[in-house]
Amino acid sequence: MMVGELFNANDLDYQQGMFKFIMKSNAAACMAPPFDLNPLTKMWCLVTTFRVFSSSFPEYLKLVELAMV
Repeated sequence: MMVGELFNANDLDYQQGMFKFIMKSNAAACMAPPFDLNPLTKMWCLVTTFRVFSSSFPEYLKLVELAMV
């Protein structure tokens, strides 16, 4: 049985610019009170609720899911 690549480097490069824009756009909201969650966790909870995120940045979503584990 062969396991494919975990991530596609070309897709990550292609999605990088917009991904950084979305992260910067949501950073202030995630650093604001209440501090009931870690800001990084709060960011991913917020961003992954947007359907456009999962369809536009599937490689980064895989990376996030791996990092959050």
